Amino acid sequence: MTMKLGSKKGDEKFNALHEQLESIADSYVADPKKIAEYLQFASRFYLYSPANTMLIHRQNPHATFVASFQAWRSQGHSVRRGETGMKIFVPVNGTFFKDASGIVKQLSQATEEERKLVKENKLESWQRLLFKIGTVFDIVQTNVPYTEYPKILTPGVSSYEHATIAERLAIYIQENVCDIKTERTEGATIFGSFTPKDNIIHISPALEDTARLSTLAHELGHAVMHNAQPELSPVEMEFQADAFSIMLHQELGLEVSEDTKGHLAHVFNEMKKTSYKKSTPEYGIE
Repeated sequence: MTMKLGSKKGDEKFNALHEQLESIADSYVADPKKIAEYLQFASRFYLYSPANTMLIHRQNPHATFVASFQAWRSQGHSVRRGETGMKIFVPVNGTFFKDASGIVKQLSQATEEERKLVKENKLESWQRLLFKIGTVFDIVQTNVPYTEYPKILTPGVSSYEHATIAERLAIYIQENVCDIKTERTEGATIFGSFTPKDNIIHISPALEDTARLSTLAHELGHAVMHNAQPELSPVEMEFQADAFSIMLHQELGLEVSEDTKGHLAHVFNEMKKTSYKKSTPEYGIE
């Protein structure tokens, strides 16, 4: 790792920003009320086995709240037409019996006469746990309104000032950096993304003004930093994008959003796990 610094003034701004990033990451604590609401919301969903959890994660690592078609329907919601669900194992009780010849059969293969004899306990029968393939869908694949998501996932609030700045920032990005597409994301916790291959920023349509501005700034950081240092690890790129977003907010005189603080704290902790050396950060300020 190498430190890229400019003038003395740039060094001072660099150090000040770095201290601010560490302060936010070390001190940020999500609102306990929002966490409690999140857990209460999550309690409405079936707790899947470790095996099924792994299957769900493999098919969609961004899945947050998962339920079957019927379970969503029982909560007053429906799965969007054309959505592809995730396959899991569903436990069911299968009934087995021994026929007159002593051969073990499943009740579903029994004749009408054999079913009658099993019902009358004239043929030995028992139950065994079996598994069939079932299908589940994540909350983003349903018609659940974004306003009904738990507040910890609520993507921002309305703000005329932020809406105006976000619109100007979007115009700048599209004219100078890359294209922007507003489309539904893979998970409730994914507000936006940047795909280097297509050079496109993707933004969730769920975002209100404050979160849209924050997400645009973050993804712009990805677009700029990726082209400058494409060899960085994903977690380092996330950290740089957060740093870029915070710098932009500072330049505009705006408060750093709760979304950015929470994301920065998560990324910073991940960097600590991968032996991040804070004495040699890779981003610089001229």
